[in-house]
Order: sequence, then structure tokens, then C-alpha cells
Amino acid sequence: MRLADFAGLISNMPTSEQAFASKRSTWAAHINGKDAASEALQAVFDAYTVDSKNIFLSRDNLRDLALKPNLAEFVVATIIWGYPRGMRGHNFRNVISDLEALCQRLSDARSCPISDWRSHCERLSEIHGIGLSTYTKLLHFLAVKIGRHEALILDQRIIEVAQQNLFEELTPIRQLTTVNAPRLYPRYLESMNDAASRLSLPPDKIEFFLFEFGLHLKSGTEDGIAKVKANLAAVVR
Repeated sequence: MRLADFAGLISNMPTSEQAFASKRSTWAAHINGKDAASEALQAVFDAYTVDSKNIFLSRDNLRDLALKPNLAEFVVATIIWGYPRGMRGHNFRNVISDLEALCQRLSDARSCPISDWRSHCERLSEIHGIGLSTYTKLLHFLAVKIGRHEALILDQRIIEVAQQNLFEELTPIRQLTTVNAPRLYPRYLESMNDAASRLSLPPDKIEFFLFEFGLHLKSGTEDGIAKVKANLAAVVR
């Protein structure tokens, strides 16, 4: 199976509009003072709450927040978008305890492309509670460049799609695992950008397509593929 088989569908993926709802109560316990994290959470709640109980954030909202000089609101909003049911364990508490350092690192990356990913990635452990999945979300919405390519989200679901070796274009990253993903992240970006270039599509549309549908496709006959494409197109509409 090829991504090219689904080019029309991928081109119509509503990437900017992808949004998740999260209960205010999931995060409210962290608004407990006058620190930057509490103020950032309250500001995000005030701006994006759709009713008294829920907050609703889209990719476009995150890109807007990424333009602000102070990135605290952007960081907490991205985490809420990425983990609408809350982060595991004490990860969120750990993140906000290092919020200033994380915002400074992201600000530096936003202003200057990351030329040495390996060294940059090795320092990620200095920020408690942040793994590759969360960090690539932050880098992506900030439009940070890793070498020649802009950052893309790489989470567990995308890794599982790559491991299935379902799409010919993703063959170079079929050996991705949770363990080696930090080291192979530049290869992931290169493969995704190569595929996007061949299809004349933005790379993030392919990432969104893989996230939404990659684990729910099975290779088959041409007729079977055509039926899958038709069904998926109906879902997007």
C-alpha cells in the first residue's frame, strides 16, 4: 500500500481544525498560586473554555499561542491538547516545576534552527516530565526547524503505524521504536518530508492522516483499497 493511494484524502485532512476537549477539572488542581504555571492555565481556561466544564483547543489555537513572546500559555495549552485526560502520574506537576527552563529552551529553538539534534535531544532529560511525544508537539507548533525540516509530531501511535510497514513510503522508518525514536527523529522527518514532496502536500497532513487512520487500514486488492478510500473520505466529510 502507498500513501499515494490516499493522496486526495490526505489533501483534505482538516489538520488545522483538529481539536480536543478537556475537562477543566482535570487541570484545575494546578491553579493554586501566583506562579507562572497557574497564571498560564487560568489564561488558557479564560480564552478557550466553551462552557463551565470543558476547554476546547485546536491546532490553530496552539499556533496562535506559539506566536506570543511568553510561551507559558502555549506550553500548558499544548499539553492540554495532547493529553485531554491528563498526563500520566506526576508528569504535569514535574513539567510546570521546570516551566521557565522549558520555555527558555523552546524560545531559543524558535529563534535558531536546531543543527545538532543529538546534543539537543540528550539535554531533554533535564526537563522533568517531558518525553519525545510532548516535546515534538511543542516543536511542531512553534515551527522549529531540525536541520532542513520543520518539526513534526512523533508519538506512540505514529511509531506503531511505522512498525506495521504498511506504506511503502515509510519503509525507511519501519524500525522505529519508543527506545530509538529520539535518535531516529531526523530520519523520521526526512521520510515524511520526502513522502510529502512526492505528493505535493504539507508533511503535517500526512502525520495527521497516519494518526487518524494508520492503525485502521489493511493492505488488499485494488478494489479493496478503493473501498477503504471511499469510506475514509466519507468520515472526513
